[in-house]
Amino acid sequence: MALGSTIDESKLDLAYKYPFLRDAKELVTRLNPGFETKFLEQGRMRLEEALSEKRIGFQKANLRDLKYAYLMSYIYARMLVSALNSRSAMLQYIDAESRRAAEALKSEDHAVLMKIAEELNSGVSCDNSSFSVRFERYLEYAPASKRFALPMQELGNGIVTMDRSITIGILRRIIKKEIAKNLPIPKKELSKEVFECSKKVKLPEVKISAPNPNLEKRYAWIEKLLATPIPDIRHRAVNLILAPYLITIRKMDEAEAVKVIINYIERCKEIEPSTKVNESYIRYQCRYAKNKGMRPLTLENAKELLGSMVNIEELERA
Repeated sequence: MALGSTIDESKLDLAYKYPFLRDAKELVTRLNPGFETKFLEQGRMRLEEALSEKRIGFQKANLRDLKYAYLMSYIYARMLVSALNSRSAMLQYIDAESRRAAEALKSEDHAVLMKIAEELNSGVSCDNSSFSVRFERYLEYAPASKRFALPMQELGNGIVTMDRSITIGILRRIIKKEIAKNLPIPKKELSKEVFECSKKVKLPEVKISAPNPNLEKRYAWIEKLLATPIPDIRHRAVNLILAPYLITIRKMDEAEAVKVIINYIERCKEIEPSTKVNESYIRYQCRYAKNKGMRPLTLENAKELLGSMVNIEELERA
């Protein structure tokens, strides 16, 4: 659709960069666009980039129609990821969208940065070139990395003073929460065209490396699971599937199996950082599997455990 001259250029500029903001939603509502196949396809490409690259590249746009296309592709990408019915894919998409927003924030001036911070109720305030937030709010949203560790920040009177990059990191976590609102979209609200297009979404290729041909056919789905990070129930996946598989079936020694599972959990934390699975727990489960000669769950029994986390049909096609 052609954009009218009555559209506020500054609102359109913010909307394509930060399509989760109130102004962006109001803009789309006012324009009331109908279903457009070209935006559905652009949404598919946006989603595929998020799933394959774990990021969505941010590019500055000058043309009004291009900005509008970026905005609409966000709306359709949300529909498509909802149609996939995969929580893992959804969380990867949300994380990629938040990365894109954080990249855009890097080039914004303080006024825009604070406008977004205020709309998100972040609690972040600005004084000249520094930013600050209450201690408990910082702890709630600070990523688990050394750069964000409290000893690395300036503390005083229950307030954490931050530089610009740390502030953007905090805002990114809040943006993730905002993007996640109302996802997944209920199936009844999705059109047939969206479901049909979702079937064409190219999911990341998974490399399977079973140890020998005899194991490949029976246990290839677990190898595929090891290449598919999941956002939840990871402790059960470790003790019921991964530890017994690596120890009993793959015949790995404890140290090697622990290393493989730790690497897997670290990749899982990229899409959902909170987890109670630590090295001590992993080592215990590997030792227990060895002592008891435990075998992993069958694919059929794993369906009930993993059904909402991963695309079981994809695992079955391993």
